[in-house]
Amino acid sequence: MTIEYSVARSNLQKLIQEFSPLGELSNEAQTRFSFIDKLLEECLNWPRSEIKVEVYENEARTDYECGQPRSLIVEAKHAKVPFRIPPRKNKIRVTLNSLMSFDPDVAAAVRQAQLYGASRGVGPVAVANGPQLIAFLATNLDGKSPLQGDALVFDGYDEIVRGFDLIYEVLSREGVEDKRLVDRLTGAIPASLPPKISATCLNYFEHKYSSAFQESVKNAAALVIEDLGRVTDQERNFLESCYCESGPLTQYSLVGKNLIAARYAALFTSGEPGSRVELVNPKRGATRSEPFTQQVLQEALAKRPVVLVGDVGVGKTTFLKHLMQVTGKDAFSKSISIYFDLGNRATLSATPKDALLDQVEATLRDQFGINLTGKPLMEDIYKRELRDYDEGFNSELKEVDPPKFLQQRIDLMRKLADKRETHLRLALAYAAQMKKCQSIIIIDNADQRSFEVQQEAFLIAQEIADSWAALVFIALRPQTFHASKRSGTLSAYPTKIFVIPPPKLEEAIQKRLEFALRMAEGEIPVQRVGGVTLHVDSLAKLIGALLRSLARNRDLNEFIVNVSGGNVRLAIELVSKYLGSPNVESERIVQIITEQGYYDVPLHEFSKAALLSEYSHFQEESSAATNVFSLVYRDQKEHFLSLMIIGYLSWDGAQTAQTDGFISASAILGEMQKSGFTVDQTAAHLQKLTRRKLVETTERRLLDTGEELRERGLPEAFRVTSVGAYHYKRWAAEFSFLEAMAFDTNILDENIRTKLLSDVNDNRLLARYHRARAFLDYLDMTWSTMEAKPYFDWSSTRQSSAASFARVARSLRDNGLLDD
Repeated sequence: MTIEYSVARSNLQKLIQEFSPLGELSNEAQTRFSFIDKLLEECLNWPRSEIKVEVYENEARTDYECGQPRSLIVEAKHAKVPFRIPPRKNKIRVTLNSLMSFDPDVAAAVRQAQLYGASRGVGPVAVANGPQLIAFLATNLDGKSPLQGDALVFDGYDEIVRGFDLIYEVLSREGVEDKRLVDRLTGAIPASLPPKISATCLNYFEHKYSSAFQESVKNAAALVIEDLGRVTDQERNFLESCYCESGPLTQYSLVGKNLIAARYAALFTSGEPGSRVELVNPKRGATRSEPFTQQVLQEALAKRPVVLVGDVGVGKTTFLKHLMQVTGKDAFSKSISIYFDLGNRATLSATPKDALLDQVEATLRDQFGINLTGKPLMEDIYKRELRDYDEGFNSELKEVDPPKFLQQRIDLMRKLADKRETHLRLALAYAAQMKKCQSIIIIDNADQRSFEVQQEAFLIAQEIADSWAALVFIALRPQTFHASKRSGTLSAYPTKIFVIPPPKLEEAIQKRLEFALRMAEGEIPVQRVGGVTLHVDSLAKLIGALLRSLARNRDLNEFIVNVSGGNVRLAIELVSKYLGSPNVESERIVQIITEQGYYDVPLHEFSKAALLSEYSHFQEESSAATNVFSLVYRDQKEHFLSLMIIGYLSWDGAQTAQTDGFISASAILGEMQKSGFTVDQTAAHLQKLTRRKLVETTERRLLDTGEELRERGLPEAFRVTSVGAYHYKRWAAEFSFLEAMAFDTNILDENIRTKLLSDVNDNRLLARYHRARAFLDYLDMTWSTMEAKPYFDWSSTRQSSAASFARVARSLRDNGLLDD
């Protein structure tokens, strides 16, 4: 129960009256029991459930830790020997340096409290002995020593009473949550970070120039691998050749198989009732209660849309089109099927509903030859309205003025037809009745639109399923599904959903490349597709080399499977971008294939294309990689915070009670505090890791904005993704990755920074080697001040970099550029 300020002040006065006679007789235990316990609970609003005492950690014991996670540490001292406070002229804010210089006992107490706070990731700390209270920040994240900062000092009961409004503001539960002590002592302005060395690099943000050959291969690869399967003339062939049902779990994933199998296990928050998930295309051997088609029928009879939920790129569109054209071809060919691509069709429409109605009208008119204002249709669907007109008082007009009677009858039909939505609903039902078939409406790619449009699309699907006598499919992302439930859009909707699991990614890539190769080699007549003529001999050689390499190189498969995160679309883009990358010497590769008949694609070459995309240097928003060494605050140890979080989420010791890989946010924050990271630091890194998809959250929240985080707080729990696992286990210590991150990381050591700046515009291999070595030395130096954890030890992680650095060094020595 929250204690109001007026009550808290009254409680303080009573507490002082009770304790002051005992003051000089009180040892530390008595001070704690008689004064500090009550001060925290009855005056500063800390619930007893959030106060821990005698907390032993790292061979030290704190007196009080308040908050969940801990956010205030109080060190208790006895009241027998008061602290000596220097003259202050009634100032409450005093430098720690003057306090510590004036009294050795104060210095010892302040250092003790500061050490506790810094080592346990807590900023606000206080030293209290009853009549005296000193509050300051144990961590300030501005690169300066916290002991060079200021403190708030209250010397004696009179000062504590007079200054209680300030004490309540900065040390109460609400004040600590609002970071009021930080505001008071630092101005709430985070210390600026030094510029990244990219700021001094010429043309750092410009695209890398592609040769004419590279540009040609790039365009051909995008067309053959990404686009041609979506061309109408080739779509059926593409679906039959490339579709993959969810099969055995991939052997290349770096996250545990239980995590992959439980991919959608936390679609609902704990305690959410009535939610049920049904898998579409379960892997062989899996049990299910009834076939998918029967479940769909049940949803249709219940007048509910069939909700298909799947992550971006998992294959929702491919599943729907395969269902229409292959597995469910017979049923769909005998139905009136309307496929509405909201991602492409609605961009110029006033509303999604208008765009859908446009598609319904076009399908009925163009594919089924239905005249929507034809007399047979109008007479049938409006027979009741027309009968009322014919048999009502207007019937007299038929005898008196037949032309006027007919004109008014025509005007009535025009008014009825002008009610577009109702008219199309009745027309669709008429067409289905005449053809004796089912009407099916598929709303696809809503997830390519804004969240508001996605919500509107679901409401439209609900309305149509309920009133149009049609079977409605709608594909959504998990995030949209949850956000709609929270906002009330789905609150009354029975939460039975159909989930589309990802296919076995390496199989999907192989099928897509084999299909592309058939196109490139002319087996499928590419030249006649859409009037486009391609010269794809070189592309065919590159695709053949990549297929051969994937069959022989486990590391290459591992990279694509993990970095794409199970996203088929992204995996295909990785392959396509490699083939047309300006950072890949594709013309030289084709020449090698021509001369020796084959080429083995090395991992470092493929990963470089993913790392740099179309730029000369690393640009995080365009890259498949994420800078896991980036800083939010001016704390050099923070370079390792992202990797430590991923390591903790990957650690079996953190997952002992978990079957789906999710670790609670409170457990993560508490664990990182043990290494001295504050809640704010950890939350900031969790937000970035989530946004970049190195970790995922319950309810699939993306944490795109700080505003969302402030409004809703951190999600319930997090777990590592294969993207995060690859960064943690493979990529973080690799030569090309470290060299790229050297440009994108705020370097806090001036000597290393100067060394990196010395050759910042030199992109030759020797300069890149020295740059990566310098950055690696900087990370090693930083880690030397930190303690290894069971889940992360940079000294071990960096050993994986030895091979990549050795490869570069060997190349430099072979060319006489590096001494032995």
